[in-house]
Amino acid sequence: MRYQGIIITGTSGSGKSTIAKLLSERISTCQMVKAVTTRSKRADDLSDFYEYIDNEKFQAIEKNLIVSANYRNCLYGITREAFQSVVSQKKIPILVLAPTSKIKEEINLLSFFIDAPDVQLDERLKAREGTQKDNPEVLTQRKNDRDLSQEFTYTVINFNLDKTIEVIKGLWDNRNSGGLLPKQIIQLMIECGMLLDKVENYKNIQGASYDLTLGDEYYSRGRICTLTSKNPFIRIDPYDYAIVTSAENANLPRDIAAKFGLTVGLFCQGVILSNGPQVDPGFKGKLFCLLFNTSNSPVVLKRREHHATIEFNKLLEPAPPYSGKYQGKDEIINYLPSNTLKGAINELKEELEEVKSESRRVNANALGIISVFLAILAVLLTLR
Repeated sequence: MRYQGIIITGTSGSGKSTIAKLLSERISTCQMVKAVTTRSKRADDLSDFYEYIDNEKFQAIEKNLIVSANYRNCLYGITREAFQSVVSQKKIPILVLAPTSKIKEEINLLSFFIDAPDVQLDERLKAREGTQKDNPEVLTQRKNDRDLSQEFTYTVINFNLDKTIEVIKGLWDNRNSGGLLPKQIIQLMIECGMLLDKVENYKNIQGASYDLTLGDEYYSRGRICTLTSKNPFIRIDPYDYAIVTSAENANLPRDIAAKFGLTVGLFCQGVILSNGPQVDPGFKGKLFCLLFNTSNSPVVLKRREHHATIEFNKLLEPAPPYSGKYQGKDEIINYLPSNTLKGAINELKEELEEVKSESRRVNANALGIISVFLAILAVLLTLR
């Protein structure tokens, strides 16, 4: 896909305008596109970023807008002339938009939704507008904005401004390429809130993969259990299985898919992964493994130890985001089918137990018969 520019959008107070300005300064081929708005000028507005107009003038130029939005009771837009002015200079246009913006023309733009932790957003909005924390109107708008984030290619959490600029630049530079993500890009994306959440140790990032660690929740023998520091082990008996979770959650952009597999150590102990390893683009939620012990010896797993390895593959262009029933789920109960207790593996286990029990009964009867036979033989030998 040939991209014609960059979209920067996101929650109010996330730093969209500042990010766009820094991108224009640090990437010589980029330039911000001037927008029009009906809102009043703020003290922290960047110079020459907006043209401030009234509603009447906005309506007069509306037919000439390639982008328009109504956001927090104010109108926003970008004119065709403003966009073409940047293109004519052979620059990459950067459009700063509200999440609700409508693009009226067919323009291929690589989009970034910028967000930040609520505490940071509250602080920025208080400094800018005097908006108090937990303001119902602001919280509702923030939730609505985040609900729209899946429509954009990447969601970047602006923890650190320099990291945010670096990851946007890196993803733009690799916009038309696909393939396995290397270590430096994996780490940068994780630091900016993508690929995986709840990462505790960046040492788990390998050359082109990440070492997933065993999470607390698991399912075994008909029960959902929880690992703790005092009870850190899972035991999988021979021909038994367990469904385990990773400590990390997946958080994939729309143009990245993932695959995971078991460690060689577990495989060599006779453990196999019995569920599909594919993680779809746009999926957000818990990663789980159905582990089946095919050996005749128990296998023990320890909390927070490496049990699976995940790799990330960048697609040539964004795909529709995953929208299945597991989206956003982080509890194992959501992944268990209603017939879990009567599933094929459980039925096989029950049959094996019946075979074992029958074998024990046969062995006991055989031993009894042999004992009687030996006793009779002993008596006969005595009488001779």
